[in-house]
Amino acid sequence: MVQSSPLPPLSTLPSSTYPPSAYPSPACFESSSLIYPALLIPARRTNEIQTTLKELVFKEAKRKRVYALEEGLDYKVEEVTGGYDPKKERKLVLTRLGPADTCSGEDEVEAAQHDKVFQDPIIKSMIASSAEENSSGSTSPNGKPEIRPSYIRLSASPYSLLSVDQVLRRIMPCQDDDSGDASNDNGNPLIEEIPSSFEVAGHVAHVNLREESLPYKYLMGKAILEKNKPKIRVVVNKIGNIENEFRTFPMEILAGEGLDLDLVEEMCASQEVSDPNKLQIKVGPEHQSLMQVELKEHGCRFKLDFAKVYWNSRLSGEHEYLVKQIVSSAHEELQVTKERHCIVADVMGGVGPFAVPLTSANASHYHTTPILCHANDLNPISYHYLQANAKLNRCFSDRLVKYNLDGRAFIHKMNEEGVDASHFIMNLPASAPEFLDAFKGWNFESTSSKKIPTIHVHCFGEKARGPEEKSRIHTQVLQRCERALGCPGSLSEPEGRQKNKAQVRIVRDVGPRKNMFCVSFLLPVEVQQVEKLVLDGSSKREREGEVEESLPTSKKGKDS
Repeated sequence: MVQSSPLPPLSTLPSSTYPPSAYPSPACFESSSLIYPALLIPARRTNEIQTTLKELVFKEAKRKRVYALEEGLDYKVEEVTGGYDPKKERKLVLTRLGPADTCSGEDEVEAAQHDKVFQDPIIKSMIASSAEENSSGSTSPNGKPEIRPSYIRLSASPYSLLSVDQVLRRIMPCQDDDSGDASNDNGNPLIEEIPSSFEVAGHVAHVNLREESLPYKYLMGKAILEKNKPKIRVVVNKIGNIENEFRTFPMEILAGEGLDLDLVEEMCASQEVSDPNKLQIKVGPEHQSLMQVELKEHGCRFKLDFAKVYWNSRLSGEHEYLVKQIVSSAHEELQVTKERHCIVADVMGGVGPFAVPLTSANASHYHTTPILCHANDLNPISYHYLQANAKLNRCFSDRLVKYNLDGRAFIHKMNEEGVDASHFIMNLPASAPEFLDAFKGWNFESTSSKKIPTIHVHCFGEKARGPEEKSRIHTQVLQRCERALGCPGSLSEPEGRQKNKAQVRIVRDVGPRKNMFCVSFLLPVEVQQVEKLVLDGSSKREREGEVEESLPTSKKGKDS
């Protein structure tokens, strides 16, 4: 069964897009009570069972998960007389995986008792084991198995306590896996997945909506805005792919500041704009001040223009992980070499998510593990914010040198000027592996140490459907890298993989069939035999105003 909708049918709307004014009132989200699946458990094992079932236990802000039996007010008489022990048993509320809230009366109870959550292997095993123990004589005091399925009726949360996902599930017609329905009660097509996740950058919430969700985009924007005030001031939606060389994309405003509500209502009421893709309030120059955000990440502060530079808050964990890995490696290296600092080259450095925490004077490793970072980005606006963030985080000019060059030109510059880098970071997932061709003809003799640098390349790749596919996909990713280097087999073949310490690590889940990877390896020495890539003017991007900083000779740190 599919939930009823508080919205009028899409077919009755002039533009096939719900206007912001169609957002239901809070009363539409509230009902008297809902029935949830639950487990009867022994009170003494409450913490243990909660921990085991942590992914399946009911989670809602300011709501309990465990109830004494007196608080479950919806028992059948025969259940109560059948051996409940209020003093020694509890009800643990489980997450509903089926559409229990779409039923009523006995049907609702039946749906809760047979919810798909009880088919989870962990719960099935727990219930089965308890039943076996009961049959062998090890029973609960009331003669029943210690763990058994049940249900509980809870008062519905007020609108103020509902999450974005819960609100959107009441508004949007979500498809139930077990239902053969193609539409809800008002005829609207069912949506495969509720798009309740969003990225946050400062006061900006960013979503990337699929085509099927676009008719609801202004309602979704309002839900995100209302549930995240006052932190979120504007909600934007990506309306194009990252196709330019600066990794930015066009956006439209869905809610909050910058949205002309009167204009949107007028457009939604017009029959001239029937395609949600064409009904847009695009982020433009007039929104420049609104797109200026400030955020914190792992002890560092960053300022940026969200519309003009690349920033992805979902890479926060990767930023922290790789920084820690490089700092740990640098610490070991400096203990052996006794050099003044370890050098890192950040080829596509953006506004500094790697370079700033590596070199900030506020970092805990600043004195114990000195790191000098050469950070580069092609986007002049990113370069501007890299400078600003360096000052904001006390990254002195003898620790952080900044460039505004093409990535390949920057790699050539590092080699030609004898920069003895231990690590190269290449965080451009869409095309970073192809930039590895800039290492062709690498001169390992350009520095006195003849160091072999470690390369960290981020890229997208296929998601494995099972363990058997993991090896094949990792090999494909490594082959993509070695093709760009001009060194077949140097990373993907067992001997080359071991020699060059090639590793493939999943960074994050990007989509149903897509992962982001980080490939780390020692630069194969065979690249020195490959013909060096000749850069033409367009590759070097030697435009007027292109900048590079020279490393100061003074040992005294100065604000950059």
